[in-house]
Amino acid sequence: MVRDPRLLWQGLRGGDPAAAEQDLRDLRQGLPLHAVASVRRGRGFRQGVLVMHLAAPERLTWRAWRPFRSYADPVPISGPVELLGVREPSSFRERQLGDVRIVTFRSGPQTFEMAVVTLDAAVVTAALTEAGTWTPPS
Repeated sequence: MVRDPRLLWQGLRGGDPAAAEQDLRDLRQGLPLHAVASVRRGRGFRQGVLVMHLAAPERLTWRAWRPFRSYADPVPISGPVELLGVREPSSFRERQLGDVRIVTFRSGPQTFEMAVVTLDAAVVTAALTEAGTWTPPS
């Protein structure tokens, strides 16, 4: 999981599996996490960050990356969210993104395809499926 936006390039190369397991535990505890997440826009992908904070009022938001400026305003991913699938890259354009998985989900009436780093795919899918039912740990 990428916690510092200045380190986005490290997320594209993957990371430590033990850290990914810790991120899943942190997510379920309600701690905020960020993942490099590129959203399909037409034929290409728009680079950004998925912010997952299950203890916040807006549990899932995506922020587009803007060069030489701060990130764009957050775009909330409203519930209910339905996870439609996770797959390996199948086109040349998708393979150009690196070691990623393509996560497809429905948020309200819209369907999204999001490319996430392979090691972060489990955390992102858990956030998408658990955001609507998360309760604080006792």
